[in-house]
Amino acid sequence: MEQNIVPTSASIRPALDSVPLRMIGTVSAGLLLSGCVSLSNPYWDRHQGVPQDLITGAAVFGEEVRAEEVPEEDILAVTPQMQAYVDDTLAGGRYTSARFKRIMQGLLRDGYFNASYQPNRTNTAAETFEQKAGNCLSYTNMFIALARASGLDARYQVVDVPPSWDADDGYLIRYTHVNVLLKGVRFDKAYGEDFTVDFNEVHPDVDDPARVIDDSYASALFYANRSVNLFRQGENRQAFAYLRRAIELVPDNMDFWLNLGAFYAKLEHYDEAIRAYERVLQLDRHNRGAMSGLGRAYQVLGDSERADYYINQVRRYRDSNAYYHFAIAQTEFEQERYVEALNAINTAIDLKKRNGRFYFMKGLTEQKLGDVEAARESFKRASRHGNYRDLKKRYREEVAGITFVSS
Repeated sequence: MEQNIVPTSASIRPALDSVPLRMIGTVSAGLLLSGCVSLSNPYWDRHQGVPQDLITGAAVFGEEVRAEEVPEEDILAVTPQMQAYVDDTLAGGRYTSARFKRIMQGLLRDGYFNASYQPNRTNTAAETFEQKAGNCLSYTNMFIALARASGLDARYQVVDVPPSWDADDGYLIRYTHVNVLLKGVRFDKAYGEDFTVDFNEVHPDVDDPARVIDDSYASALFYANRSVNLFRQGENRQAFAYLRRAIELVPDNMDFWLNLGAFYAKLEHYDEAIRAYERVLQLDRHNRGAMSGLGRAYQVLGDSERADYYINQVRRYRDSNAYYHFAIAQTEFEQERYVEALNAINTAIDLKKRNGRFYFMKGLTEQKLGDVEAARESFKRASRHGNYRDLKKRYREEVAGITFVSS
């Protein structure tokens, strides 16, 4: 278990309900459609056991695909225009809290958060500043670059948000949520001097494990996102080169190996896919995404015994996972099958009772079924147990006119 950031930090959402963004740093799953560092890199050397032939791509392309085939990106480079923007925005800002407020006010004033979230667009800080568009990692890059240019101590932070399920396909999807940790900025007397800035409609709960990552790790996430986007566009060789860059920077990130396995499986190189998924299990022997990928690969290869083993492992985990039943409830609700939705959300709550999002979903369902008193009680529990604002936005029409009562 990674060490959590101390819970003295306040979570700041830049006025922030006005920011129409659902920002995810990188998407990794049992399926993909979710500076050059040489092998002498000391970080690489500390992580032995990397199957070198898998990261060359020769099985697919007939020759080695090198990371140098795609550009090394400085994701935090500050252009003269960005520095001028900082200097103009911060004029007279002596204290760190004042500088932070002026940056946020300037970005909001100048339209950087006006319906510009594009989930498949991963940009550097400079590209995001110029284009006023991008995904979560793009905006995080831009904010950190501007904050540092203004003298603030801004760092990347990864939050391990709960998994989501693709209820139709039965995949477990892991989202690596990235936000900003600001240190040494007293924004509110009620909090300490560390807090997070989160550009996201899906707000992490305060109890979700979080950890600071260095800039190199963030660059690897950037390359991995670029890889996924290119693969979706059919640019397989470039996609592979970007993924290789990511793996060479952070060889023990299991999500990158999951994507590598999915890459090979999608191109019907199942032996290589199996080895990539096995690499994931070396890093995390309970990883369900890898088990799901192995089950599908062995099915295609006709090895029913191994396929059944991994498929059953995933099925048992799925059936005991509250978030899977929550996804089923959402699917049933959106298809107006409210009795089935209520059954599914009750199962989720039985498995995990203190979850505000689950109770909010239950309240919506009970309202559709005409049980107003039960719905009111569920909404009260949602307020009591945590964060459900992302669902409130998703079901905006259903919640119109509802009064939420905290207790």
